[in-house]
Amino acid sequence: MNKIFQLAVEASSIEIIDTAQDFESAAILWLLDGKSFPENDLQRFSSRLSPSEIRRWVHFARSVRRRQFLLGRVLLRYAVTAVTGHASRDFSVLERSGEAPQLLFSDPSYCAPNFSLSHSGDWIACVVSTAAVVGVDIEMNRLDRGFDDISTLAFSEREQSWFGARPHSERCAAFYLLWCLREASYKLECNLRSSAEALRLPHDDSYARFCRPGIYAYQIPVDDLGLTAVVVSNEALSGIRKVVLTQPATISDLIP
Repeated sequence: MNKIFQLAVEASSIEIIDTAQDFESAAILWLLDGKSFPENDLQRFSSRLSPSEIRRWVHFARSVRRRQFLLGRVLLRYAVTAVTGHASRDFSVLERSGEAPQLLFSDPSYCAPNFSLSHSGDWIACVVSTAAVVGVDIEMNRLDRGFDDISTLAFSEREQSWFGARPHSERCAAFYLLWCLREASYKLECNLRSSAEALRLPHDDSYARFCRPGIYAYQIPVDDLGLTAVVVSNEALSGIRKVVLTQPATISDLIP
């Protein structure tokens, strides 16, 4: 693994990894470019949503958000099928108020894998692991955002101080890394069914030691896609396999 910084405390590091030799102690991150999927194709897929998914889907006021939700559920079913070998009809997704969605298999004795979803623009991300509880966040690396204004509104005083100390050439990368880390950590906390806590920022100028002990953060190299991606887990992962899906033209290419 290629660490950004060599640290004495493994649990506090941000690591860059994108390959995995042993899935039993690793995770897989799927990234889907959804811009090529026709709207009518997505609407047909909506009939395959669970009742709780439909109730959530229809509450989205913006068409963009409804589309992202459907694409996320497409990718989730594809990823879970790839990991478990179960057809998508063998499991369903239960939406839970105030908690992360839950996978329900027709065989109640089957141990469902852990997963987390994220979206940004046309891109959808889904990380799946049988080794750890996980959270993921992706963001498009837009340069036209008011980083200072957003950090003032969204970040704590200490986080603002850390971000403000970054050199100008690093501010975009630092902003998205911190933002993704916060979002992925919140999703991890939801998946762990515990309350989110403030991130522990570093006392020095490194990107390291963002998380409290026992929380592991990994940055996935996706600069070539114009994205920042962070996966956070409650157990150390041996690796994260990155799979980018850019070619499928229809949903049936992913979910027969």
